[in-house]
Amino acid sequence: MFDAEIAAKLLNRWTVRPPAAHCDSYLDLLREGNLNFTHQLGRATPGGVASESLFDLESLVFVDGSRALRLKAPGATPDWTQWAAFEPPLRPVASVAAPIADESYTLEAPER
Repeated sequence: MFDAEIAAKLLNRWTVRPPAAHCDSYLDLLREGNLNFTHQLGRATPGGVASESLFDLESLVFVDGSRALRLKAPGATPDWTQWAAFEPPLRPVASVAAPIADESYTLEAPER
């Protein structure tokens, strides 16, 4: 099990019923569990689309390379999606890369 899977499970439970423990925030909950991560917040939109399609994203990158991610779209209820966990990327393997679609995306995710 990767760190992001553990974190996503804990964080999704937090949103349903925050613990009465000494944790001030959901990030403190992860730190208390000795999960080391980098917290990132950003905004993304498909290229060439009006700014109202901009959505916020929150990402936690763990030392094992796994990542937990959630999104928030404008006007969506509830505000944020549940956390999703992603396995660490595989090590590069010599292979022919698939052609990239002609769609451009911009992503701004300053590290905090």
